[in-house]
Amino acid sequence: MEKVETELYCVKCDEETPHIVTYINDEIQTIKCNKCGSSHGIDKKELLEHYTVDTVEHILTEPFKLSKQLKEKKFSILYSLPKRLLTKPYRIAKDIKDILEEEE
Repeated sequence: MEKVETELYCVKCDEETPHIVTYINDEIQTIKCNKCGSSHGIDKKELLEHYTVDTVEHILTEPFKLSKQLKEKKFSILYSLPKRLLTKPYRIAKDIKDILEEEE
């Protein structure tokens, strides 16, 4: 998940104001005006469904990516592997928490 701050025209404020644009997998999920708080995007249930599908696909392809990296980079990847394995569940949980809090 990536959040980007930008200036956009807000219909409610009737002027350009700072907005937060939230992306998941390079797709815009929500656009929220920092001034009035109005938000536009897909609903939370649909967002979680998209995120879940993308996450499952990522998990299923990860062993193939890892195998390819091991062949290309030999054993240099083994140094970063423990950190990646330990932090991945935390990163996924944080993304899900951010999605659930987005609509509040």
